[in-house]
Amino acid sequence: MIIPNDILFPHIREEIRAGHSVRIQTKGNSMLPLIRPGTDEIELSPLDKRSLQKGNIVLARSEDGRYLVHRIEKVKAEVVFLRGDGNASARETCTVNNFFAQLTGIFRKGKKIEKNSFQWKFAQYGWPSSPLLRRICLGVFRRLHCLHQRIKSN
Repeated sequence: MIIPNDILFPHIREEIRAGHSVRIQTKGNSMLPLIRPGTDEIELSPLDKRSLQKGNIVLARSEDGRYLVHRIEKVKAEVVFLRGDGNASARETCTVNNFFAQLTGIFRKGKKIEKNSFQWKFAQYGWPSSPLLRRICLGVFRRLHCLHQRIKSN
């Protein structure tokens, strides 16, 4: 069942405010290669005092009203700059009041990728910030993924 974001995310906000973690299916390519759409589920948990730091992945509502699960690129006073790992150059901004949850786990093929795992840390610190390098790395990732899918289907 597909639930529209304007119904789903207010419910998620209430669960998070009550202190619960929520696990949801992903969609969209903006966090590739760490988070894969359609196959991965993400765990969203309440914010803590360290949540709004560079490198963390958070759930926020952008200034134009969209809900985003993106990585924090920079925090400047009350404004936070976000960018999805799969976005070469597009960035969003939010105020500190527009954050609702932090990402604490990714579920793929029955296994949990923990927030402090090697794979997570590599995406956080090893993924390029340069738009050109990101575009190249994403192109290589997508080609390898397509090749893997073709091999798997034969």
